[in-house]
Amino acid sequence: MLKYLYSTVENLLIAVTLITLIAAVVRRTYGRRGRPFLWAGGIAGLLASAALAAARMDLQANRQLNTWLNISQQAIWTTLIIITGSLGFLILLAFFGRKDCPDPDAAGLKAGGAAVCVFAAIAVFGLTVREMPGIISDPINFDTMGKGVISEEWFLRLAGWLLALILLALYARWLYRGAVRLKSRGTVVAVTAAALLSGCFRVFAIILRYWTANIKQFPWPVRYDSARFPWASDLTIFASSNILFFSALVAGIAMIIPLKLFIDHIRVTEPYDNPAQLRRHRFNNRKLRRMAVRTLAVFAVFMVCMTAVKSYATRPVVLSSPESYTVDGDRILIDLEDISDGHLHRFEYVTKKNIAVRWIVIKKPNSAAYGVGLDACDVCGNAGYYERGNQVVCKRCDVVMNIRTIGFPGGCNPIPLNYAIENGKMVFRLEDIIAGESEFKF
Repeated sequence: MLKYLYSTVENLLIAVTLITLIAAVVRRTYGRRGRPFLWAGGIAGLLASAALAAARMDLQANRQLNTWLNISQQAIWTTLIIITGSLGFLILLAFFGRKDCPDPDAAGLKAGGAAVCVFAAIAVFGLTVREMPGIISDPINFDTMGKGVISEEWFLRLAGWLLALILLALYARWLYRGAVRLKSRGTVVAVTAAALLSGCFRVFAIILRYWTANIKQFPWPVRYDSARFPWASDLTIFASSNILFFSALVAGIAMIIPLKLFIDHIRVTEPYDNPAQLRRHRFNNRKLRRMAVRTLAVFAVFMVCMTAVKSYATRPVVLSSPESYTVDGDRILIDLEDISDGHLHRFEYVTKKNIAVRWIVIKKPNSAAYGVGLDACDVCGNAGYYERGNQVVCKRCDVVMNIRTIGFPGGCNPIPLNYAIENGKMVFRLEDIIAGESEFKF
């Protein structure tokens, strides 16, 4: 759940912020006349995203898609669409959208206003296509640890995914309404311009990796040379690996709007003729301040998701310490009383080659049998297994083991290890333990 909560926020926060700001500027400048352009850009982006998501999930369709437009080409073109739409929108806005729309319900747009809205739609389309294919395909690709769609794991992941989308929708709604109601249009335009330029810088810096890798599809006539452009590689690495920085930057710039909205409505500044009008102004001020606080609160939640929640969800798993046993000549003896509680027990033997061979033992539920195997498998190597609640989980791939099949070969199961039960003890031969050295050399 937590993984898809923070990852969905990470992937969409910048795009949602920029689309919301663009919509607010268009609404203030051209009223409802600009709405069809934005809806067209958004719907086209969602349809294209759904088509890309479906093609990427189908092996044959994905193969055909890659012959026409592979992943790197898709990234390049969506980035160019975003940059073209954003810069065209800002430049034309400076000429054809210098003030608030006097009549929000008026019909028709002049050529200049229509051009601004067209570029706004292009930017919305590019931002949507860049981020949404992966989000759309998430519910189908949830890692349910082998339990399928109709399972607790799938619904938990869906809950995290849906919660992120709901929070983003509320954030967009409150930010949009605050930007539309802010007294200073210049502040809204300046915030939108700064956020768009920051977003464009990030996506362009990221696709520079195709230039630094000298991929032919990158539409740049200058060939990359590390000696001539030493900054390019560092820049693209920084942009790719610091999504938190850019998310905080873009959304943080947007938070100027709710902050100013709150400050502007601390006191009543509008004229009034009687106490009833004063009460109405105070009520409106309280409503706008609450909306500003809600926007700031959701932004704070997003920052917590991308820092504390992500850190918690991705924290490294520490394997439990090996337990003690008795060595009797060429045998290892473990008291059954010590391993019959249904929990995972880990043991370790250091060979003459100074290789620590680990193995695990767990009593199978509702059975007198034990699951025994090396703390390694043929798929994930010697990453090891750990206990999570009443589950045994592979540390590397997070797959939950079927405890009843531990001790059987195949898949991500622990590599079987021979043992015997004698006089209330589990007995291992040293030669069988030492034979597992190859699994723990690295």
